[in-house]
Amino acid sequence: MIRVVLAVALAAAIFGLVMPSAERADSDRSTTLALEELQRLSDAAERLAAENDPVDPVRKPAATTVTLRPPEPTFVDSGRFRITDGALRWESPTGRNETVTPAVPVRIDSPATVSERTHIRLSLVRTGDGAVVRLRISPGRV
Repeated sequence: MIRVVLAVALAAAIFGLVMPSAERADSDRSTTLALEELQRLSDAAERLAAENDPVDPVRKPAATTVTLRPPEPTFVDSGRFRITDGALRWESPTGRNETVTPAVPVRIDSPATVSERTHIRLSLVRTGDGAVVRLRISPGRV
């Protein structure tokens, strides 16, 4: 009987030592995957601006669609994306927040939070400030 109690106590102690490391590794994994997604979105915006000419927003501008896929959580809540004018941000509840700043001006009608798979439409338009890539999040998440 004492062996069983000692085995359970040892297993609990090992689990207690391993769990924080697993949570930290999961948080780091989520941040890495999220940064790859944000970089993909940034690259699409930069490619759109490099390969096309901007037009007035009332005309049909050059456009592309990117599907943003947040990391799937395992041990901890994975976090969410926050998209604002000029910044693509990953907000992690347990790790570090990271920002990707595209080389081209990026605009969105209102800041958005994305926590599930979502289509984002990118359009290259000319505004009073020059050429910008306008982001629009599809009304229905994927």
